[in-house]
Amino acid sequence: MKRNQFILITTLVAIIFTLLFYKNNLGINLLIFEWLLIPLIIYLNKPLTPNLLSRTLIASLFISSIMVVIINTPWTIFINLALLLTTSSVLSYRDYRCFAYCSIDTFARIFTTHFANQNFIDQAKNRSKLSTILLKIFLFGIVPLISIIVFFLIYVGASSKFADSMNPFFKFINNIYQELNIILILVFLLGIVVSNVLLRKSQSIGLLKIDETSSDYLIRKRKYHYFPFKKTGLKNQTLMGVITLISLNILILIFNIIDIKTVWFFTWDGNFLKEFVHQGTWLLIFSIILSSLIAILFFKDNLNFYSKNKWLKNLTIVWIIQNIIMTISVIIRNYWYITYFGLAYKRIAVLFFLILAIIGLITIIIKITNKKSIYYLLRINSYSLLLVLVLSSFVDWNIIIAKYNFSKADKSFIEYRFMGSILEPSALPYTIKTKEELKRIDSLQIKTMPFNTQDNYFWDSDTYYHELLIKKAEFINNYQSQNPLEWNLSDYLTYKRITNNPSK
Repeated sequence: MKRNQFILITTLVAIIFTLLFYKNNLGINLLIFEWLLIPLIIYLNKPLTPNLLSRTLIASLFISSIMVVIINTPWTIFINLALLLTTSSVLSYRDYRCFAYCSIDTFARIFTTHFANQNFIDQAKNRSKLSTILLKIFLFGIVPLISIIVFFLIYVGASSKFADSMNPFFKFINNIYQELNIILILVFLLGIVVSNVLLRKSQSIGLLKIDETSSDYLIRKRKYHYFPFKKTGLKNQTLMGVITLISLNILILIFNIIDIKTVWFFTWDGNFLKEFVHQGTWLLIFSIILSSLIAILFFKDNLNFYSKNKWLKNLTIVWIIQNIIMTISVIIRNYWYITYFGLAYKRIAVLFFLILAIIGLITIIIKITNKKSIYYLLRINSYSLLLVLVLSSFVDWNIIIAKYNFSKADKSFIEYRFMGSILEPSALPYTIKTKEELKRIDSLQIKTMPFNTQDNYFWDSDTYYHELLIKKAEFINNYQSQNPLEWNLSDYLTYKRITNNPSK
């Protein structure tokens, strides 16, 4: 594309960006912007050769843009914007198969696209021209301007008469400042930056070439050794691995037996359970890293093709299976935590992490049994991460948390502070309670909770009631002053639900 054409398109996109987002929250305007932009990105990056990753990203972005209008939670919006950036990269480079590599390149593109040559011709020459232009701007523009400002301020401070004579100039500058809409200009400039990042082609930082030349399968490489003791290298590695894995399997077996007794058949003693969950989570993270290192160190290169690696392979698989059992134990820990203390964002995030952990451990088993490469682990697990993050953004967890926690008031602790101040406005129809309902909940909590719920950190029901009234009034006021471009189904339904039930 010619430079002038690209500048025109960038300017038009920036104008549309400004019209849609100036003084507006994100809602249906984001969907409109993306549905206008994605066909343009596809057109500019033709011919398009979509693969599994690009198809997944395009489909995810399309659904995510709709979910922004339906759900409109900060998490949904964040994932949508991340998908928009990543999709623009995968459409620009086209051949990416690994989401992890593509994500890193996407982050780099935020900074590199502004200085990229659209046609990638004579890069060194263009960089030299750019350096020359920047040097001229500095020498003939910035240096004189700074000098004038410094001496101007000195003269104003040194002479009151000079300062008085400059009053018309000061008034002129002040009038310009007041008449200019600085926020509008900043939004337009942001639109220029956004359109430049999304539409402008730039060279990969090198990960695309690595991605293109990487394979899911290991290839046996013949190595030549010049010392006699090197001929037994694979044998020594295998023996070391067997000894190590026998010890590790015994150690984790003891841990799992204890965990099954204490966690799977858990009896609550009335104490807080944060350490009960967090200790298991950190141990699991360590175990996953250790399991991955074992697979990498003991099953790298030609050891995968060694005919006498059966014991090492079986012990490693047993070790990974025991890690999966420990993962199940952490899931049960989290289950008990939710049972007695309700749902919360971090507890839901732990569950998603555990799903990814199990997927990761299974892929390590596949790597060992099928002679897969490290690239395979990175590609599959990063793709799993993409799917889990996208799917998690399609649910309004605020409503689920509010519904679940209040429905379990007779079994689990309700933290009024969290329910009233942390949950998003979409939960209001389910968190707003009458004084009678709160009294009933309090009576249930007194019977259910063995610890002191009157601690200064916790809100009492009266504080909760008044804070929710304020939150409700603020939401109604914000909704009634919304621009049509900010409209989203979540706010609409929330407004209808709380205004149609004036008793609360």
